[in-house]
Amino acid sequence: MKNEAMKRTGGRRKSSQSDYPLKGKKTVEIIGEEFGDSAKQVQRYLKLTDLIPELLEKLDNGELSFNPAVELSYLTLEEQKEFIDAMEYTQAVPSISQAQRMKKLSREKKLTGTIMREVMGEIKKGEITRVMFNNEQLYRYFPKSYTPAEMKEEILSMLNQWKPQKTAAK
Repeated sequence: MKNEAMKRTGGRRKSSQSDYPLKGKKTVEIIGEEFGDSAKQVQRYLKLTDLIPELLEKLDNGELSFNPAVELSYLTLEEQKEFIDAMEYTQAVPSISQAQRMKKLSREKKLTGTIMREVMGEIKKGEITRVMFNNEQLYRYFPKSYTPAEMKEEILSMLNQWKPQKTAAK
C-alpha cells in the first residue's frame, strides 16, 4: 500500500509527502530515509514477517533480541516450531552467533531438534563472567530507601567479610 502511494504522481502534494525525488530509489531506501533507518535495516524488519507468531511474540515481549530473530526467520516454519521447543527445553535465548549457526545448518539441511538443543545449551561468553539478580530478588533483603549503588556496596562488603571465613574453613 505504501509502495503504491509513493508511485502515485497525480493529485495535490500534501505537506506530509517527501520532497526528494523518488526516481531510481528502491522502496526500502525511501522508507529507510523516511524513518531514519538504512535500507538494510528495513529489509531486516521485513524479514521478521517470516517468523511464526510464537517467535514474533517473544520478540515483542523482549524475550528474543532483534538480530537473532532476523537470523531465525530464515529457518523453515517446522524448524522454527522445533526451535521454540529447544528454547523452552534449555531455558535459554539465542545469541546472534548461535542463531547464525542454526541458519547455516538449516540451509545445509542439517538442522534437527537435537542439534538446536545442543546449540542452545552452550554456555555463552556473557554467562561465564556475570551473575545477575532481578530487583525483586534483592529488594526483599534491603530497606526501600536503599539505592542500587548502596545495595551493591552492601553486598560487596558482606562478601569481603565472608571470604576469609570460607577460605579458613578449607
